[in-house]
Amino acid sequence: MIFDSRNGTEKDDLSRVSTDQIINQIKEAPVQFSQEKLDMIQSKRFEDYLRELMEKYHCTPGQMIIRTCLSKPFVYQILKGERVPGRDVILRICFALKADLDETQRLLTLAEKGVLYPKVKRDAAILCCIESGKSLEYTNMFLEEHGEKKLL
Repeated sequence: MIFDSRNGTEKDDLSRVSTDQIINQIKEAPVQFSQEKLDMIQSKRFEDYLRELMEKYHCTPGQMIIRTCLSKPFVYQILKGERVPGRDVILRICFALKADLDETQRLLTLAEKGVLYPKVKRDAAILCCIESGKSLEYTNMFLEEHGEKKLL
């Protein structure tokens, strides 16, 4: 809980509430949620979250360039928020960081590129590789073996 100075009461900090709980709150009372809690949802920019993940996984921009085979100017444009990469590039970045599934899905969501969907063969293959902790190189081979387009 955090303190709401407008009315002197405590209010929920939605950053600490699970996505499922928020969805349930919206389903139960959409009008009440929109009036009382919608403005409490903190917006995060793609590049800010990417920098957080790079810090968490001790990955420098130089390492990112090497691990993803992206150009130096492109990586720096992404980090400055000047460009939003495509879905496959975001997935390459996630594999380079060894990001978990939740982190990968969040980066895709923040970039508005669509989360991995398990009923799509290519996405299911990528999900299997993420959950198994496979490398980008392995994932590309795995995708190719299954007749799917590689990430790189």
